[in-house]
Order: sequence, then C-alpha cells, then structure tokens
Amino acid sequence: MPGYEDASSADMAAIPFALDDGDLAGVHARGMTIWRMQRAMRLGDRAFAGFVGVTAAKFVSIASVDPGGSSGQVAYYRWDEEDLADGQASASEARNWVIASVTLDPDEALDPQELDGKPDGEQRRTIAALLVAQGAAAAEYPEARWVAYTFREQVVAGGEPTGLRQTRVYMIGADDQSPDIEYTVHDPSKRKQPVEIVKSELQLAGDATSKLPLTTSAQSVGPSTVARAVAIATVTKKPVKIVDAAGGEWEVAPKTGELTKL
Repeated sequence: MPGYEDASSADMAAIPFALDDGDLAGVHARGMTIWRMQRAMRLGDRAFAGFVGVTAAKFVSIASVDPGGSSGQVAYYRWDEEDLADGQASASEARNWVIASVTLDPDEALDPQELDGKPDGEQRRTIAALLVAQGAAAAEYPEARWVAYTFREQVVAGGEPTGLRQTRVYMIGADDQSPDIEYTVHDPSKRKQPVEIVKSELQLAGDATSKLPLTTSAQSVGPSTVARAVAIATVTKKPVKIVDAAGGEWEVAPKTGELTKL
C-alpha cells in the first residue's frame, strides 16, 4: 500500500473530529461541501487542461472549499517517471504540480499556477489514503470511473479523540454505471507503516446513481448521496427523495440541500 514517512505532526488541532453517521447536521454540511467540491473540480479540471494540455503524466487531484463555501481550489500532484519504475505511485514520491483556484456563485476559475517542491505532511497523508482507496475501488469495480473527494478527520472513541487520524474518501461515480463508495482510511500509528482501509460502504449502486428516488445501500443517508441529490434538485428545481436501506425516506431541497426526514 502507498504510505508516507511522517506519521505524526503538530497540526492535529486543525483537523475536525470524525463525522458520525447519526450526525444529520454534519452529514448535510459535508454533503453540501462535496457538492461545492464537485463544482470546483469541474472548473479546476477545465483550467488545468488548458494550462497543461495533453499529458501522459501520472497525477491525482484534490479539491478543497473554504469554510464560507464561496471559493476553493483544486491541487494537482504528479509523479516523475523514474519514481514509477517500480510500478507503484507512493505518496512520499508525489510532487506539487498545479493549483487552480476557483470562485463559487458565480462559478469561475482563476488562472492556474505551477508549483514546485513536495507536498506537505497532511497533503501526503491525504494522497496516501486517496491512492489506496482508488486501488481498492478499481479492484472491485474494474470498469467503473470515479471522481474522489477527501476529508481529514480525528479518530474518536467515546466522544474523545484517540490521537489517531483518518481520511474519509468519497468515490463518486463518474457515469451511470459506476457506484458511489465511501472509504475510511486510517493513518499508520507508526512511521513507514502503510495506511489501512478500516471501512468501506456502498452508498449507491452503479445502476442507482441516476434513478429517482435515490435508493442508498446504507442504513441512513450519507454525505455523498446528499451531494448527488442536491445537484439533481438544483438543476431540476425540485426536491429529490432519498430512500435508505432501513426504509427511511428523506427529502433534499434545491440549492440549500436542506435535509428533511419524511
């Protein structure tokens, strides 16, 4: 598994507690963030393509949105060919490449900027988790395509942080045959250990991502399903219903993504 060397750092306080499945306000807020990340990613990818042109380089892209939701950025990281000679892309070998800043409402991309150097520790941790989630998803669904969105979290037990950290990776299907999957990836507890997937959950099957109502495989509505619902609701200007695996019914409003239990 791809890994990194610095398993601990002083920036723990900036990382939020892990999102609890029963935290409906948190699920709604994260779903809205993913929806904004999706918009940022589309803008960033267009700007990136115009800036870089056709490329055969191995790279990953990571979107982020500011707390106010009015702007964001997409960072692109690449690997040199010699670092891929062993057939594996390691987070420790990733290099900064391009950053594309965007504004939301209105949705516009600013001129991309090329970066040098190596990603910082938190960026490497995120890349390591993203790589292992992408690998697991591709192994299970080899014909599927995704766009991934990541969130760093503190691992919590009994309401208190444990000192461990994790990355939540939302693999959102890029076509109507690719499923939505959520992965929880733990950081290693010791240096040079690999990251570890501790949980994976199918949110929407590949043939359920574009059918209404959205019928999730999860016991309750999750952030990626909220993001998909609000995107559809905003385009159609109509609320979208979600049905969970427990039979619960939810409604997501256009634009605000307000989540209501029916």
